Amino acid sequence: MKIVVIGPQHPDSLPKCSAETFRALGNEVLTVDERKVLKVSLDKDLSRGKMKKWSILKLRLADYAMKIFPNFENKIYNRIADLSADFQPDLVITHSTWVPPESLLRLKKNTNAKIVCWFPDHPGNLGRQYLLSGCYDYLFFKDKYLVSMAKRINQNAAYLPECCEPKWHKRITLSEEELKKYTCDVTIAGNLYYYRAKIFEELSKYCDVKIWGPPIPRWLKTNLNKFHQNQLVTEEEKAKAFSGAKIVINTFQGEVEGINLRTFEAAGCGAFQICEYREEIEKLFIPGEEIETFRNLDELNEKVKFYLANPEKRKEIADKGYKRAHEDHTYTKRITELLSIIKEL
Repeated sequence: MKIVVIGPQHPDSLPKCSAETFRALGNEVLTVDERKVLKVSLDKDLSRGKMKKWSILKLRLADYAMKIFPNFENKIYNRIADLSADFQPDLVITHSTWVPPESLLRLKKNTNAKIVCWFPDHPGNLGRQYLLSGCYDYLFFKDKYLVSMAKRINQNAAYLPECCEPKWHKRITLSEEELKKYTCDVTIAGNLYYYRAKIFEELSKYCDVKIWGPPIPRWLKTNLNKFHQNQLVTEEEKAKAFSGAKIVINTFQGEVEGINLRTFEAAGCGAFQICEYREEIEKLFIPGEEIETFRNLDELNEKVKFYLANPEKRKEIADKGYKRAHEDHTYTKRITELLSIIKEL
């Protein structure tokens, strides 16, 4: 098929992974990155593992401008719709909730393609709910709460959890220099906010902590600055960071019934992971055998101390989680399922 993938093509992003998987499955793929249309590029920063404050500001200003001025938003996304239609695709897939209905209708008018969205975020980031406008032929959500919400208003919707990319989410043997950089008791890769900060402030009292990700927001008052590495880790660098840690801590923000991307990435990198509990985890991994979970801070502290003292048990669980992730939770598996559902439609 001829497929258009709309979304940022930066490292580790769902649009990039989707596009590469569609190509690997034998499809002709056109990628359309909103940032390129906006003339806002972060590629240089991201390739160096940095996300500089000026770059973040540029991206946010462009984002705010689209939200404040609907005509500007429509202009940008109409351009994206036209670029997509020129390719005359069979399928258009977006990974954003911000494509306006007007632009989707414009795309429908100029192509016979099925238009779907695989939304990789939690319910709190639905924004203006453009996804529920009725312009998509099919919606895929990682959170079953959103699937139910869409179906209540007669939208075609299905559950499709996130996954790992074995090309870079894999076990990596670290060099001596890399061991010095990445070795620690516990780590996380992601944004820092108060909920996560409170958890890591507690862990930092007795653990060697390393936090990877964008700079700490200026409004966040925390004592974690000395533990923050001020570096983004993506793809193989993320695999190295997870490989160097004895424990990867995985907390959620906003997920109701869904599981975040880091769950699959950490397992795919062969890391031992303690993940915030959600009932859905039990359908994806076996708690206590392929992954560990916690329901509150006291339980997390107890399990961190136990597993730091029991490396053999950590390895046993990490090995089983690694096998499960690479067998059942890859982009190839997810994209194949997505295409199967669309063909039935």
